[in-house]
Amino acid sequence: MRAVGFLFSPKAVNVVKSIAEIADEYERNLIRLKQRRDEVALLIRAEQCAERRWKLHKRVEVLEQMIFESAGAIAVMRGERHG
Repeated sequence: MRAVGFLFSPKAVNVVKSIAEIADEYERNLIRLKQRRDEVALLIRAEQCAERRWKLHKRVEVLEQMIFESAGAIAVMRGERHG
């Protein structure tokens, strides 16, 4: 039986991120989510069709939930809150 060795490329080693880097990445995504939520909210006001307004409203609800969960995860990663 032969031992199998694993080779780690420098590229694979550099993939590891610190919690602070991940929190910063989440924060950037959070900003984009808030922008998208605001864009969809504007679309709701301009939409004439009630069915489309309802679907857009549901999309805003999903974005709100994602924003809430991301903000909580950021707080936990930064030690501001315990998860």
